[in-house]
Amino acid sequence: MKKFVFPIYLLILGIAFFSTSCGGTLIDPEYRIVNLWSVSHAYCNGVEVDSTTFDTDDPYYQAYMPSTLYYIYADHVLNVHLIYHGLIRQSTFGTWVVNKSEKTLKLEFVVLGRQYSFLADIIKMSRREMILEFDDDNGHWRLELYAQTNY
Repeated sequence: MKKFVFPIYLLILGIAFFSTSCGGTLIDPEYRIVNLWSVSHAYCNGVEVDSTTFDTDDPYYQAYMPSTLYYIYADHVLNVHLIYHGLIRQSTFGTWVVNKSEKTLKLEFVVLGRQYSFLADIIKMSRREMILEFDDDNGHWRLELYAQTNY
């Protein structure tokens, strides 16, 4: 029996190595979201959000503007950084929760005195890209985020 312990150990290590190197992961999917994410594209009712289509002075749109950063930490803490009138602004409160069975992400944060709270459907989530869709008072939103680090 002792002859088989080392080969079985090598087999288990090999399976773990190949499953993670081929795009799989041994990490709980809830924590794949832990990263620094940057909004690369945002759409409201199918129209891309940028300075030509939306009033960039309106604090409502600031958290969804391209280049907004979402720092998502493992202890369910969220920190949002955005640029408003040429200054970097930071959230004063933020939290996140993933519902794996429903494939949703709930984000709540306060920035520029405005409270944001939305429940987004996770359309795509990989190590490098995340696409979220949600509805609010202004319509249907789609945020495309890209990871800024290789956690």
